[in-house]
Amino acid sequence: MTGKIAYLDGLRGIAAVNVMIMHFFVALAPAMIYGSKLPSHFGNLDLVFSSTPLGLIGAGNFSVCIFFILSGFVLTHKYFEMKDSSIIISSAMRRYIRLFIPVFAAVMLSYLLASAGLYRYYLETMMISAGSNYRGYWAFTPDLLDALKQTVWGAFFVGGKTVYNPVLWTMKIEFFGSMLVFAMSLLFGQLRSRWTFYLAAALLFLNSYYLAFIIGMLFADIFNSKLPIFKTANRKGNETGNKAENKAGNKAGSKAGNKAILSIILITGLFLGSYPMSPLTGNSLYGFLDNGLFRTPLVTYHIIGAGMVMYVLLNSPWLQNVFSSPVPAFLGKISYSLYLVHFLVISSFTCALFLALYPVLPYGEAFLISCLSSLFIIILLSYLFYRYIDMTGVKLSKSFYNWLLNSRKPGSSGHIKQGNLSNTVFTIYNKIFK
Repeated sequence: MTGKIAYLDGLRGIAAVNVMIMHFFVALAPAMIYGSKLPSHFGNLDLVFSSTPLGLIGAGNFSVCIFFILSGFVLTHKYFEMKDSSIIISSAMRRYIRLFIPVFAAVMLSYLLASAGLYRYYLETMMISAGSNYRGYWAFTPDLLDALKQTVWGAFFVGGKTVYNPVLWTMKIEFFGSMLVFAMSLLFGQLRSRWTFYLAAALLFLNSYYLAFIIGMLFADIFNSKLPIFKTANRKGNETGNKAENKAGNKAGSKAGNKAILSIILITGLFLGSYPMSPLTGNSLYGFLDNGLFRTPLVTYHIIGAGMVMYVLLNSPWLQNVFSSPVPAFLGKISYSLYLVHFLVISSFTCALFLALYPVLPYGEAFLISCLSSLFIIILLSYLFYRYIDMTGVKLSKSFYNWLLNSRKPGSSGHIKQGNLSNTVFTIYNKIFK
């Protein structure tokens, strides 16, 4: 289990596709996401999507919360398995470069598209889909220096809106969330009282996306500690006089009980994950959740829902097989690349194709053809981006870390003793400042 866990990659891939679907809706059918605030193009279907669990089809913010929980789990999983501090230090030192290289390439691609004037198609499409008062992405003048500033510093340390690629609002959260779980793992990960610190951190970040990273780290710790999550038993089996029958009955009852519990948790998690981005109405299915319990209900409910889905996946062999299958596995492999490039394709090619089809086809047909045609381009570009950019980022981050650890002393082996935290930090300090 020290390598990648296939079914977690599969979940990440499905979540990335879900974000892409949301942005198809945002560009061509925004009422699907934002409800009655924007014009409807499909009758009541828009409102159904924006105010019921059907909205899970384009629940992009929920999927982002899944990303964050996966990060908290994956980034600390190997540490909790091996109990080796150098694993956390290595990951922390490599994290910025690993995230930065693909972001840099995506922003440069966006700069070229903007310089060529291709984002005008998005603006023209939004005038049709969202109405004449639309003001939003891509209404900017491209500037190379500004693009570099946003890539190197803004996306990771300032956050907020990044005009060259709106999905980059997550990068600051991803980077600082990663540092948060790295620090917590090192400081508290081997203490018996660590659960108290986890709880305190969860309460502190209850109304922010950083809660998702804490949940992911907690799951990684539990997963590797082999702690029992729940126990069920078949009482009828206990009441029989035959000891073998008791044992068989308990085992069967426990399995059936676990499946029932997991099903309830999964349904509840998906319901919370479908909490709408559109304003809640008086008769909304989600009205009882809007009770003032959380300062940011959209964020907190999506995180709790994502945590429930993750919990079920970690305990369900059947779902693990589903998410380990070839299609989710492939999508998981290209998920980071797909996340970074899909909005650029939608804002240029998809919208250009829609504008060409809209005058001659019904709205729904123009919408479907534009989205399905774009899907092939997005998948192909994401794969190329993964192979030549994302993998380069991984290799460069490893090379950078190895360079830091390479001792300047003649005859040195260039490596440090694994698991020796003080030696690791001292070596890195000398490499940078001496």
